[in-house]
Amino acid sequence: MEPTEPISGTFTYVTWEVDPVRRGPFVRKSAARRQFIDTLGPFLAGLRADPTVAHIRLLETTFIAPLAGHPNHDVTLILDGEDTLTGVVEAAIRDHGVRTPTLIQSAGNPIRFGNTDTSVGPVLLNHFVSAAPVDEVAATWQQISDWYGSVLGVSNSTLLAFEEPDPYVVLNYAVVPGPVVRFMLDQMLRPSFYRNVNGRLRRVGARALPIFAQRVDQQKLSSNSSVAPQ
Repeated sequence: MEPTEPISGTFTYVTWEVDPVRRGPFVRKSAARRQFIDTLGPFLAGLRADPTVAHIRLLETTFIAPLAGHPNHDVTLILDGEDTLTGVVEAAIRDHGVRTPTLIQSAGNPIRFGNTDTSVGPVLLNHFVSAAPVDEVAATWQQISDWYGSVLGVSNSTLLAFEEPDPYVVLNYAVVPGPVVRFMLDQMLRPSFYRNVNGRLRRVGARALPIFAQRVDQQKLSSNSSVAPQ
């Protein structure tokens, strides 16, 4: 993959567990989740109006790899801006009566390949847990990304290195060739996956906990100021 200039400033990673009912690894459609997402319109409009917010990405989870300790959120918000946005997000949540998130973490983007935000396909949110230092896990992620680019044709990857590495040290935000099941099988059926990916992760005591999501069209959300269900 071709290196791209990292996105400056600070990312804020926000997640909600609204109704993450699954059938196997697939997250089922949910009226409660749809209602929650639709009522985020005024909340997101308020964030967009804040001059410190540069970009907002809203995602709905479609697939959760059934691994021990896997994330269980079904709605994700990824923002970036020149300053830390945790306080901005928390204030907007209070102002618009949005339910309390399960997680809010700040992160930087030390390494980037391609352009994830303009790529089309399933969105991968790969959460890494490890007791190793962030820099060490990030270096391992960079080696792994080379394998995904050359072997599976992944053209982009945006690493988020969390300021407080608990529960996650880093997150790989990427768009992958779909569909998701084919992508997962394509990697797992290759012997080089276990050497170049799993082997490198084991050396730094890291585990990957991937989920997949689809982008939500924010322009289609309701502009009504109704309060999201708690």
